[in-house]
Amino acid sequence: MHYSISEVARHFGIAVSALRYYDQVGLLPPAGRRGTVRTYGRDELRRLALVQLLHRDGMMSLSDTATALSEHSSEDRAGTRQVIDESIAVMREQVQRLQDAQRVLEHLLTCPRDDPVRDCPHLREQLEQTVDRALGTDPPTAGRA
Repeated sequence: MHYSISEVARHFGIAVSALRYYDQVGLLPPAGRRGTVRTYGRDELRRLALVQLLHRDGMMSLSDTATALSEHSSEDRAGTRQVIDESIAVMREQVQRLQDAQRVLEHLLTCPRDDPVRDCPHLREQLEQTVDRALGTDPPTAGRA
């Protein structure tokens, strides 16, 4: 069974223009055409699911997604592996930042202070460390404001 470009767009929650662009850059060519309408079969739908997994869910750029999905000789696989390794490193950093944010929010919910944003010494220390790292400075010493 083949699906029209508008059907695929609707089912996958993607704009028709995005599917046309994916075709234009060689990321997702259609299986064929019915007149002037692009059509997609099961193989193309699986590839689209993979593109979405890597690009949207995996947070890879379209360029990196295209690299990861392109057909390479065994010698060119190193470049593909590097792109994937770099994407994993970026995701790990994002996961760490999200976990840090989660810990702060959970602390705000459980902090015994009436106004934890203003009065919590634990949160204040965390924020001071963040500011110091951003400025590339040493933590303040006693007597230095």
